[in-house]
Amino acid sequence: MPTVQFKTREVQEMLGGNAGVDVLRARIPMLGVDLVSIDDESLEMEIFPNRPDMLSVEGFVRALRGFMGLDSGFVDYPVNDSNIILNIDSSVRSVRPFAAAAAVYNVCITEDFLVSIMNVQEKLHLTHGRNRVKVAIGIHDLGKVESPFTYKAVKPDSISFVPLDMETPLNLQQILSRHPKGRDYAFTLEGAGLYPVIVDRNERVLSFPPIINGELTRVTRDTTDLFIEITGKSELAVDQALSIVVCALGDRGGKIASVEIKK
Repeated sequence: MPTVQFKTREVQEMLGGNAGVDVLRARIPMLGVDLVSIDDESLEMEIFPNRPDMLSVEGFVRALRGFMGLDSGFVDYPVNDSNIILNIDSSVRSVRPFAAAAAVYNVCITEDFLVSIMNVQEKLHLTHGRNRVKVAIGIHDLGKVESPFTYKAVKPDSISFVPLDMETPLNLQQILSRHPKGRDYAFTLEGAGLYPVIVDRNERVLSFPPIINGELTRVTRDTTDLFIEITGKSELAVDQALSIVVCALGDRGGKIASVEIKK
């Protein structure tokens, strides 16, 4: 089972200050998770695979608030229209055929937020996403790119961009051999003659799923609007991952908007 670690203070704040450490120690196991440890600084749990929504602190607190009676019924997440389009080209069918996307506006990026969203990405990649084979998640600064976006498969040496944590452009084949994430996840594209990318209307690369995002759309403390894209080999798993990530962002105060998918 995947293990998650959250800041106790953050959980308590998201519960509205309604739970001390002793209360959390008593209540958390009743959610059906294995509480490994808890103190004033942090809490650590093992989450069952059938509850990927609880891999984020937002999803965990959402479940805990319902169990403790602080909320009742389903949480309502209003969804507006973003007027953003993601085109899915037929070239991805034999490589990584499914994609879904959303936009989230007016997000307040804090250090806790960045840590939380990176953690849930990696936990979802490892578990729900089967080490990125089944599902991969990209979160981007929407202000740096322009719709419509296109998800397509291209020849490995036909397109270059600056991947995260690097300063010079590399083509897709070079990323698999030179970038740490490329070396780690090259196995996900083994045997593929074409590699998937997501580009904006100006052919600028947002991501090379399921390997790495581009420096162009790195999320920083100055980011306010996000573009979330999920790709994978299971349509259901892709849609579930999108829901988990978007709801977590909604719990952080973001305004959720739909993205039109065109095939």
